[in-house]
Amino acid sequence: MIIDILLIIIMHVIFYILSRVPRTFFIFLIDIYIFTNMYKLSKAYKITKINLKIAYPNRSSDNIELLSRMSLKESLIAGYETIYTWGRETYDSNELLFKVENNFLLKKNINKKKGLICVAYHSRSVDMLLTWLNSQTTTVSLYKEIKYRLLEAFVKKKREINGSISTKTSISGVRKIYKALKENKVICFAADQVPKRGMGKHINFFGKKAYSTTLIQSLACKTESPVIYCSINSSTNGSLYISLKECNNDIYNKSKHLQIINKDIEKMINRRPIDYAWEYKRFKRSLPEDKNLYCNI
Repeated sequence: MIIDILLIIIMHVIFYILSRVPRTFFIFLIDIYIFTNMYKLSKAYKITKINLKIAYPNRSSDNIELLSRMSLKESLIAGYETIYTWGRETYDSNELLFKVENNFLLKKNINKKKGLICVAYHSRSVDMLLTWLNSQTTTVSLYKEIKYRLLEAFVKKKREINGSISTKTSISGVRKIYKALKENKVICFAADQVPKRGMGKHINFFGKKAYSTTLIQSLACKTESPVIYCSINSSTNGSLYISLKECNNDIYNKSKHLQIINKDIEKMINRRPIDYAWEYKRFKRSLPEDKNLYCNI
């Protein structure tokens, strides 16, 4: 117990120190890594290239290579943004954000008092996005279990500021967020990760069937809560901004709602593809007749 507490304190100190290192210095180190082509030895590069070929089949091999390199660079910078978030107080973390698009949507939908579903996807640092949301309102969020117990305890504490609650993606966790919606609370989670078997369906994503969550659609239909998308993106000059966008009303139509989330996420990714975490094995639970795309990685 004492050792665990000491290790968590050490983690706090490490992230605190790393978060004080200038962002420009991290970018300088990342540029060296990219320039020397060392990134081509990584699994992340190989997965990124596979996913980009699926998403953009009509692009040339040179363009896919360029996108892979740029995407990996931005993912590494996003890693620093997560470290920055974990190592600082909320108001410090928010200082990296240049602006918020459609900020009024958050208050407008909270004021409806029907609960609110905030849908994120892995564009840059999801933790920075959640920290900003938690600085605006109290949330109940779902997260994927982290393998290392002490790191999970550390991250969970960082995500539970201002009375917010963070719960594992499980049957129990789903019950908690459903209860939170019925109590008119704000819930949030990322919709682009592969769910556990039996908790999703194969739905088109960039022209290929991908095992996808149906939880958002189910919750929206059961509770009639409003749904908004929340994401962090970078502009061409490197500054960060948060974007909020209302979901199409088809989310409440049971004959149409399954495809809505993936379609909308596609559109948002296409605004700036290099911000998306293409290094994630998004198509790892393809249909049985499909080959394992990542078997050689």
